[in-house]
Amino acid sequence: MTDGQSLLAVFVVLYLIECLRLVPSTCWMGAGSGSSGWGVLRPWTRLHISGGSPLLLSPLPPMQAHSLALPWLFVPEADSLHVRLTDTLSVQISWDQIVPRTEDCTLHLDASTHLRLPSKTLAQLWQQRLTEWRGMSPDQRSSAFLKHARTTLDSSAVKNATAAARTTHALRTLATLHFMWCFGFMSAVYHRFGDSLAILAAAGVLLLLQFIQAWLFLRSTRKVASLIPHRRWRALGIAFLPQLSMRAFDVVDLASTDEPPHPLAWHGLLDEKVWLQHAQQFWRAARYVPGWTQSAPLPLEAQALQKHFRHLGVSEADYDPPSAGTLPTCPRCRSEYQKGMSTCSDCSGVELKQPAS
Repeated sequence: MTDGQSLLAVFVVLYLIECLRLVPSTCWMGAGSGSSGWGVLRPWTRLHISGGSPLLLSPLPPMQAHSLALPWLFVPEADSLHVRLTDTLSVQISWDQIVPRTEDCTLHLDASTHLRLPSKTLAQLWQQRLTEWRGMSPDQRSSAFLKHARTTLDSSAVKNATAAARTTHALRTLATLHFMWCFGFMSAVYHRFGDSLAILAAAGVLLLLQFIQAWLFLRSTRKVASLIPHRRWRALGIAFLPQLSMRAFDVVDLASTDEPPHPLAWHGLLDEKVWLQHAQQFWRAARYVPGWTQSAPLPLEAQALQKHFRHLGVSEADYDPPSAGTLPTCPRCRSEYQKGMSTCSDCSGVELKQPAS
């Protein structure tokens, strides 16, 4: 491997590292560039680091804007707090055992339970909120949660995501050109001419692109300068380091201390079919909790989702479609069982729904 090829390999590794983010394990990352048709990225939940998981942002051009969302991590119950650690793992913590404290972006709830939040500000917000919930009555906690749920399901999440995409349009366009020049054109020039004046000229153009990107970064972050630590030092890095220059728009997209929306607040941002699939997934997890029976009351999280669906005009047949099979079906995991079975063995005793006669 020549020196040039080794340098290119180093650039690729550094670029991929810059695309990685440590996020909450339950995080949903929207990726897109317009006002609709966005996709969703999920973290690698099998790997846990400091209460979070790594997520790879969209690495290939055309570069896409990103927007972060979180499901409800904390749902109050009468005697305990339901804490969602991952998509499949939750814990119940008694109210008298909860002593919230923060350590940077990590929120510690008791001696053994902690989870990562997107920012230090959000971790401190939840520390204060959980301390207040702990001193409330069950009815007051329910009202406080429903108010929080309405806020995170607000349609302004779509406007904020599309506004961020517009703000970073110039940065993303130049980053796309930068990527193609660095990993495409310069590789071809080096393969054809080797260590020559041609590759030095191409490197000079690359440096010019980085200087322009640094100027665009400073210009687009004037209004959010307080949200970006060491902003001017970051701009200096963008001017001289290709991997920082190609991912400068991510810093702007994700520079926020606001509370992230719920993923179902992206109605209209995602394709309708994809959004409905996610709606069904969240509804089944919230409605058909372990031990659910036909006579069980509607859980608090399901109440919030039901109000949201009704507000959007989504029918129950869309977010909770009946099974089309002829066998008893688990409403949570959709598994079918032989006749005579009454509960799902995989969902901690969820009562099966019998087929329509």
